[in-house]
Amino acid sequence: MDCSLDNNCGPAWDEAKRSAVLHSYDVLDTPREQDFDELVQLAAEICGTPIAVVNLIDTSRQFFKAEIGLGVRETPLETSFCGTAILAEEMMIVPDASKDPRFQHNPLVAGEPKLRFYAGALLRSPEGLPIGTVCVLDYLPRELSDHQVRMLRLLARQAMTQLDLRRTLAAQTQALEAAHAAEREKALLARIVEQSSDFFGMADTAGRIFFLNDAARRMVGLAEADISTTQVVDYFVEADRQTIIDVVMPEIGKNEDWEGELRFRNFATGTVTPVLFNIFSLLDAGGALIGYGAVAKDISLQKEEQRRRAEITREMSHRLRNTLAMVQAIVTQTFRMTKTVEEGREAISGRLNALARAQDILTSTNTSLARLGDVVGTALAPHRTGQGRFSLAGPPIDLTAPQALGLSLALHELATNAAKYGALAEPEGAIQVRWHWTEGRRFRIEWIETGGPKVSVPTRKGFGSKLLERIVAPYFEGEARLEFAPGGVRFRLEGEMAIPDDARIRAAG
Repeated sequence: MDCSLDNNCGPAWDEAKRSAVLHSYDVLDTPREQDFDELVQLAAEICGTPIAVVNLIDTSRQFFKAEIGLGVRETPLETSFCGTAILAEEMMIVPDASKDPRFQHNPLVAGEPKLRFYAGALLRSPEGLPIGTVCVLDYLPRELSDHQVRMLRLLARQAMTQLDLRRTLAAQTQALEAAHAAEREKALLARIVEQSSDFFGMADTAGRIFFLNDAARRMVGLAEADISTTQVVDYFVEADRQTIIDVVMPEIGKNEDWEGELRFRNFATGTVTPVLFNIFSLLDAGGALIGYGAVAKDISLQKEEQRRRAEITREMSHRLRNTLAMVQAIVTQTFRMTKTVEEGREAISGRLNALARAQDILTSTNTSLARLGDVVGTALAPHRTGQGRFSLAGPPIDLTAPQALGLSLALHELATNAAKYGALAEPEGAIQVRWHWTEGRRFRIEWIETGGPKVSVPTRKGFGSKLLERIVAPYFEGEARLEFAPGGVRFRLEGEMAIPDDARIRAAG
């Protein structure tokens, strides 16, 4: 469905049916939950917006299952952007609502709080019906990068998975409790489980597994014939098995469910998979325990993203702690090289301003393209004294905001290390930074130090080395290499530009 400015779009579904599907999730007017709160926090951080929402569209209102930047849990549908967004196939982006005929007269646009930007990715049920969005809003006009669009869609899928899992678990429990009364209902339950992409399993009261759906068998590398020889504890890594014995099984033995993060092991390959694991008691019609049901969701991607965010956060914290030390060094070195207080004051002011601009790049959430040469120049400005110790050369190349952030972190680390131990620690030391296109959309940037102290390979790699070699390269879908050559440190980053072809052409031109 095309809901562009030139088309009047109406719903392609029965609204009563859509409302019924929404209410089937039993999520309207429920309290806040950490899983959804973390989704909106991640959406706001990725898109760099002050507002992010997991939004469910009812017939006359919109309910916010999670929100950041709004402070309310629901608003009327008349002022809703998302009421229009659910007409789109997958996503709606409004760069400037004040110039969009659909929204320019909206009270939230024309008046306070003067909203301008909106982007919403659909929450679509397995029935194919839109029930809401994961959306971000801003008070300024803007665009999203391709990476941010992909991540917003991914977060919408994660939110929908949480909702589907909630609904599926409820349906499974109800169906299992009534399984002895209707063979038809039992067959329906079997189809639901088998067609699910999540792990579903059942065990008897002794913990012996007697059923796994196809997705579960694929996740743990078991053939159907091998299931009966396994028990619940066998599916987890050794470190998690005691948790199953001491915590999980006693909890569900009290007819309660348990949910938490655990790690599956693959029987065939030994591969470890982090999962969100939920196990619950299965009771007969009289309330007697007849076994256990389990549902698990692979959370490998979420854990990897959390790891990367944690490493970046630690690095930023480290940079902030070192800021005062850097300021002190700038002041001390400047006064050693100047003859008058006034001359020293001017020099210090210029260098501290350069340092502030470099810190701005490290914490920027701007989503527009940044010129690579500007990023290099700004990141190195606090260390350039006008003595010709830096040589910067390369063609115009545009970077996305995440790429600019990653490269700024790398250059900041290299320059700080050079000032302490490398080329900038000696009067004759010099640094070359050069970059160029290699082929297609790929490029290379190199850092070469000369004239400094003799370099020896460190016996232990610190966080700085890990940052350069492991964290920066993924922003460019490439690889990085740090070399401790005797004549000076060398760093090379090769990667692919995650920007549109026309932007690459402009950069090359």
